[in-house]
Amino acid sequence: MGLGIGNPVDNIGLQVALSQYDMTSWNRYGMSFQVHRYLGSASSIGVGGQNLMLSSGTDSEQSYYIVYSKGVLSSPFLNEDNKTTRLHYSIGAGNGLFGNKTPQDILAGKGKHGTYVFGNIAYELFNQFNVITDWNGINLNAGVSKTFLISDSFPLVITAGAVDLTGYSGDGVRFIVGVGTGITL
Repeated sequence: MGLGIGNPVDNIGLQVALSQYDMTSWNRYGMSFQVHRYLGSASSIGVGGQNLMLSSGTDSEQSYYIVYSKGVLSSPFLNEDNKTTRLHYSIGAGNGLFGNKTPQDILAGKGKHGTYVFGNIAYELFNQFNVITDWNGINLNAGVSKTFLISDSFPLVITAGAVDLTGYSGDGVRFIVGVGTGITL
């Protein structure tokens, strides 16, 4: 669950999120934040932290990062209907979870460190249906996302994917599902 305030076009925006790590045990959670600024030409920069307020029983660690995001504005990637871009990417660097592997990974012979560099690419195939790939510094993830406009002011986003596709960390491939919306006050 998260909350965003501010205006990143005129000054800065702030996002804060509380994440639940285990749906069977409601005592495993962490907090994350990001401060971001729009730079113009469909680009922005952000700095943030993840897992800052951790409960016990998680294998996550506090992590900080900086990220640059861009929407590609060249003509082959523009949606002619609304003049938005279909291709987005981000590249960043961070510490902690962006490169440190868990003790279980190290014991399993999967090495101690990843790249500490992360990135993603998202491409809109059609009508707000996106394919997404993500390198998190340790492993490769992939998924799809679809936005449904329930009304003019109520978008509903459903995302499904697979994580840990390379086997460089974790317990093997796992499937994820997310549901989100945005509300403007």
